[in-house]
Amino acid sequence: MTRRINGQLRTSAGKPESEKQAVVRMIGTVHPDVLALMEIGEPGQFEDLQRRLRKAGIDLPHTEYLQAADSTRHVVLLSRYPIVERHSQGNIPLRINGVTLHSPRGILDVTIEQSPGRKVRILCVHLKAKLEVADYDQSGLREAEAQYLRRRVRDILREDPETRLVVTGDFNDTKNEKTIWQIQGKPEWPDSLRALPLADERGEFWTHYWSAADIYSRIDYMMVCKKLESEIDPAESGIARPPFWNEASDHCPIFLTLKGH
Repeated sequence: MTRRINGQLRTSAGKPESEKQAVVRMIGTVHPDVLALMEIGEPGQFEDLQRRLRKAGIDLPHTEYLQAADSTRHVVLLSRYPIVERHSQGNIPLRINGVTLHSPRGILDVTIEQSPGRKVRILCVHLKAKLEVADYDQSGLREAEAQYLRRRVRDILREDPETRLVVTGDFNDTKNEKTIWQIQGKPEWPDSLRALPLADERGEFWTHYWSAADIYSRIDYMMVCKKLESEIDPAESGIARPPFWNEASDHCPIFLTLKGH
């Protein structure tokens, strides 16, 4: 991406080495069994990250790398557990005001098996950013993505109400926005999701810092279906915010832990 390195603006510049190291350190503070990431580059860069994590003692051999309309930024997942089902969608056309657009990053959709017969289905998204685009309404595209995701969640849980479902990622909207409540659905619906109230050690909920406007906001979420709510360990779930967090990214990692795992 275009970024400033050593005071000079460069185009198509990769993440500096110091920031790559900070990303690995940040992930190490959580030491996850399953890791979902946004804004990953080409496959070679993904493999480089996996090698760095392995060197740091975080071995996640089972992976999903999703190619969608955005050729630069990808959604990926790495897991210690086997991936037993893959239903990711990279090509998602969306009709908006008479124009067909495409979900930039699609929907990563996999099922992992923690132990024989004990499965978790994970959907990970990176919805359209709040950046103005000359050709279309960015908020309209994000809302269309949210509507599509709601239908996907509904279909999954109607087909198998016993599915242990997690929906996570960068939603690029705050909890008061239409995007978020569309995805969650109404609380009384059997297929509704609950956004976990994840917080850091100080009890703060923000996950992203926008330096240009000096704004801290919560735009990254972990949502779970009703079936999974009772399995969440709230004491071991939250937002990782070590002192060096902003050396790695403008987002902080969010994490959840299932009881007994």
